[in-house]
Amino acid sequence: MAQKWWVLAAVACGTFMATLDSSIVNIALPTLTKDFGAPLHQVKWVVVVYLLVITCLLLPFGRLSDQHGRKPVFQLGFLIFTIGSALCGLSPSLGALVASRVVQALGVSMLMANGPAIITAAFPFRERGAALGTLAMVVSTGLVSGPSVGGLLITEFGWRSIFWVNIPIGIVGIGLAQHFLSRDRIPREKAPFDWVGAFLQTIFLFSFIILFDPPDISISGSLPLAGSPWFFGILSVLFGAAFIKVESEAKAPLFDLSLLKIRVFWAANLASLLMFVSFSSVFVLMPFFLEETLHFAPHKAGLFMTAIPLTTFVIAPIAGRLSDRVGSRWLSSIGALIGAVGLFGMSGVVGPGLHSTIGPAAIVVALSFAGLATGLFQAPNNNAIMGAVPANKLGVASALLATVRNLGLVTGTGLATTLFTWRHKLSNDFISSLHMVHAVSGCLAILAMIFSFWKGSGKRSEHEDDS
Repeated sequence: MAQKWWVLAAVACGTFMATLDSSIVNIALPTLTKDFGAPLHQVKWVVVVYLLVITCLLLPFGRLSDQHGRKPVFQLGFLIFTIGSALCGLSPSLGALVASRVVQALGVSMLMANGPAIITAAFPFRERGAALGTLAMVVSTGLVSGPSVGGLLITEFGWRSIFWVNIPIGIVGIGLAQHFLSRDRIPREKAPFDWVGAFLQTIFLFSFIILFDPPDISISGSLPLAGSPWFFGILSVLFGAAFIKVESEAKAPLFDLSLLKIRVFWAANLASLLMFVSFSSVFVLMPFFLEETLHFAPHKAGLFMTAIPLTTFVIAPIAGRLSDRVGSRWLSSIGALIGAVGLFGMSGVVGPGLHSTIGPAAIVVALSFAGLATGLFQAPNNNAIMGAVPANKLGVASALLATVRNLGLVTGTGLATTLFTWRHKLSNDFISSLHMVHAVSGCLAILAMIFSFWKGSGKRSEHEDDS
């Protein structure tokens, strides 16, 4: 087999491990609340901190890889993630588990920042579409298998097993990367790394995420970590403004601000952010509905949750190909509209909503709506983003695309659990609290539809392909 396909195998291994770990942990949240005797607003930080760290580090690691080589950063990411997985499996407390997830996220950010760039360098132009399409299938496979594999492992071996499963995958990935990844040609005269920009964007993103979900978790029995939303709001504004100022003057900026002059680029990214925020409520709260209200075993709940990524797995490649022919405006707008209808259906705004006597078929239909919306929206929207930027800025655009995706997931998780906790304290009713969160999420999906339509067609032109 040609070396380029072994390179794809190495990248696919890291991608599968990262996506599997993203989807496998959500199904464990109800189990973790029982084992650690902690409420949802604390346990959800097992998910939130993972996404938060990845979101803050994607752009810096992407830039460092351009300067010092992708192979060493990619290999180090594999090693750190594997060690972090072992630490997660050994964690004696919730605080230790959250800290171990930080280690995992550090490794994943190195993998995610480099994967598409490594494939682009390894494959000739005419084969890159097939290679990146294969990588997209790997992403869907990781998401599809996560809930079902996680539910089965938790039922048979306990929640720690969902972290142990990463170790053999990580060892294989390290070996593949060592033997088949080529070292990059690093220029002798490198532009200085934008350390100030990296620091400012990290503090900005951290403050922005915490603004929606201030932490309330104790580390080793200490007082809960907490902070005023006003404080984090002011902090995010100050550091966001400082980041823009520094990047506008930097010789080699972490993020090229000129991309924000392209309407398709920024509008499609904003639509993507809103869609991921809106569907985070389904990803984080649905396992609790299935296990706590309907009393499903974890493996059965995980099997039902696979309806989302399985539908996306089928729809996304079709939508991506269609967007090459007809553009992305209508496809992504219709996807966002379907998402809004599905969320309003779950909330009871349209129809009876989720309730304690709902049948299995209705659950599958509701979750399939989420998968249909995601598949129909995401591939055309991503195609529009990548097709709107010059060829020499594809790396920055790819890193920002991943950053927006993770920012939406982590912000949405925090927003959904905060709204649910607030409503549940007032009503002491799970179903009405769930309905309220999904109704708010449906409104966000409507906003995503508006921005998606307003961005324009996003159809890639011939001269862009040749540039």
